[in-house]
Amino acid sequence: MGVNSSTLFWLTSLFNGKFKSYPAIKLYGQLGDKREATDIEIQRLNKRTSTTKRLKGNNYLWGKIKSVREITFIKVEKINLGKMTESL
Repeated sequence: MGVNSSTLFWLTSLFNGKFKSYPAIKLYGQLGDKREATDIEIQRLNKRTSTTKRLKGNNYLWGKIKSVREITFIKVEKINLGKMTESL
């Protein structure tokens, strides 16, 4: 699932009682074979998660990543949230 995590998007939508665009999408995909992560992939992950590096959960989730899988997305669905997505 991909979710728009913008605080302004959510506050504006909740204030107005409707979304200007879909707040989330549901992604369907197929996983490829497990393989060793390259140094570049590990560096990119570390850069992306650096803001939470000192938190306990960061180490649990991302601390010892050594393998990865390719993902091929095959289908996308819009998420409907009742009246707030009616006009989309």
